[in-house]
Amino acid sequence: MAYSIAVDIGGTFTDCVVVDGAGQRTVAKALTRYGALEEGVLESLDVIASQLNCSRQELLSETTTFIHGTTQATNALVTHTGATVGLITTHGHEDVLRIGRVYSKIAGLTERDIVHSSRLAKPAPLVRQDLVIGVNERVDCDGDVICPLSEDEVIAAIDTLVAAGAEAIAVSFLWSFANDAHERTVQRLLAERAPHVFAAISCDVAPVLGEYERTATTVVNAYVGPRVNVYLRTLEEKLCANALQAPLLVMQASGGLTSVGDASSRPVVTLDSGPTGGILGSQALGRLYGEPNVICTDVGGTSFDVGLVLDDELPIDNEPVVARYSLRLPKVLVESIGSGGGSIAWVDQGGLLRVGPQSARSNPGPACYGLGGEQPTVTDADLVLGYLDPDAFLGGRMALDRDLALEALARVGKRLGLEPEEVAIGVFRIINSQMADLIRKLTIEQGHDPRDCVLAAYGGAGPTHAAFYGHDIGAKAIIVPARSTAFSAEGMLACDIAHTVDASKSMRSPLTAGDLEAMHSTLTRLENRIREQFRAEGTPDDDVDIARSVGVRFRRQVQTLMTPVDSGPLGPEAGDVIAARFSERYGKLYGGGALLSGGGIEIDLHRVVGTRRVGRLPVISAEPEGPDARAALKRERPVFFEHGGYRTTPVYRGELLRPGNEINGPAVIERMGDSVVVPPGYVAVVDHYLSLRLLRTAPATTAGPSLTSAQGELS
Repeated sequence: MAYSIAVDIGGTFTDCVVVDGAGQRTVAKALTRYGALEEGVLESLDVIASQLNCSRQELLSETTTFIHGTTQATNALVTHTGATVGLITTHGHEDVLRIGRVYSKIAGLTERDIVHSSRLAKPAPLVRQDLVIGVNERVDCDGDVICPLSEDEVIAAIDTLVAAGAEAIAVSFLWSFANDAHERTVQRLLAERAPHVFAAISCDVAPVLGEYERTATTVVNAYVGPRVNVYLRTLEEKLCANALQAPLLVMQASGGLTSVGDASSRPVVTLDSGPTGGILGSQALGRLYGEPNVICTDVGGTSFDVGLVLDDELPIDNEPVVARYSLRLPKVLVESIGSGGGSIAWVDQGGLLRVGPQSARSNPGPACYGLGGEQPTVTDADLVLGYLDPDAFLGGRMALDRDLALEALARVGKRLGLEPEEVAIGVFRIINSQMADLIRKLTIEQGHDPRDCVLAAYGGAGPTHAAFYGHDIGAKAIIVPARSTAFSAEGMLACDIAHTVDASKSMRSPLTAGDLEAMHSTLTRLENRIREQFRAEGTPDDDVDIARSVGVRFRRQVQTLMTPVDSGPLGPEAGDVIAARFSERYGKLYGGGALLSGGGIEIDLHRVVGTRRVGRLPVISAEPEGPDARAALKRERPVFFEHGGYRTTPVYRGELLRPGNEINGPAVIERMGDSVVVPPGYVAVVDHYLSLRLLRTAPATTAGPSLTSAQGELS
């Protein structure tokens, strides 16, 4: 039996999906082991192996594909537990990180935080100022050397940083993307003088225009590098020791897979790789149902992640903000807030109930886990309101304690003058409101109508809350995938191996023959780098698909869109073709009325993406229709709904439902790893792929979920 395995590490649980040669899926979850993430991976494999009646070694020996989405880089950045970093830069520009940009104070902040101007501050630099050393060197914008680099000065800088305890050293010189000779010299000297130190060179990490973003990206790469490097190597060694022969592939934030070697040298590409897997899975789901527009929502233990699929394409953010740092690397557009199952409920100084962004994570976890957590979380509220069965969590593998949840909620209720159940209702309303607000930010505020989209809800807590935040945004349908609890991991199995290389070279319209020749030369150089990387991994040229594009914007505007460029030499008509393609894409995103005339276009980014197909996720054949849903009825229990309070509600076993079954709300459908809540005024329809479609059966004004105001607060 040939298996494909994907593992996604979340803030609370580590998810594992195994697909056999016939397309049958097996799903398992294990608590994420902070400080030893690889142990959570191995534990999830043990759970899967027991379900398949084999050992971990037998499972891995029959595995042909192993894909991993790691949160090690994100965790190190968010919790500020990365390496001690030194920075070597051009003399006179040592303060580039501290100065930042004019928008640095608000980058990555929510609207609530931006309103309080007294709280605004730039993110703390990841490099101590005493570990920033400027050396004399200068290259101009054309790549000409104005001031040569002194090797003796570089050696002195390296020795100083190592003596000061630097575990990683970042190198970022002015205009190095135009001429990288000076940075290559430093790279060589680092390998000679400090081979034990992790080195991050900007011409490898982010060879693009923008000194602050380029330096920040390189520093972040150095900051997370040692931790990710050790983790990936440790995981790879343990998997190989357990009979894995297939290469370990790592999920990238840009939407493709890469090797452990590449991810270890450029760990910044793994930021938010887990949510990216879910968005790719949603894209595949949309194609299965003929839905080109999908709102992708992942409710995990620590965060709520939202992405979009528009016209069957994944929007790419070329300047993402991660943990308030503005970076320059391609990343599938994902917006996240601290609203998940483990988000903590608390009372602020004004006496208002708040939820998140702090999370109980897996250690100590929600109070109801019984692992030592004392603060109330969303999971505790869901349990008290009847949405979760304390004896059926994770398919019965983990018991929840309702009394501990009530005690935790009571402590918050004492400050608010509310009963524990009232606090739980407030927590549930607030979290749903926060989720709906984030979806509106990515859709309505960007000119996209959610009524034209289906909403895919997944993650451990997504199916519990989907009908409520989906109701508020007006999505035309809600789809809960069959294995929603580990859907981000499953989505990774639809990925290909991909490598991306960028370079900056500015030009403006009208594009001359010289401009087009320079564009072709730059793209050809990048393509050669891509092919060399694939050859080093043992992939022949014939197995690599190449896509070329350039970043285009209207002159003196800020919205840059990647626009395809044809392969081969560019003829005199290429400039008009690029402009037309850009205008078409711009009009789709921002509306035809947003198109400008007469200003021309400008280009400053060149990109080549190489892709190696590794197969597609097999689709299970459509299931035949079965008997009505009464065969899946488990029992009844009190469940809270906005209209009518606690109601005696039927509970169904999801694994017994068959295609064609319809369940009218109120109802709860329990599956391994999730609990699908069907409110009054909704019906859940089981389709031929065993996904659940939640559809309204009554007008929104007379039935269905109800949320608080957009402020998401309960006084």
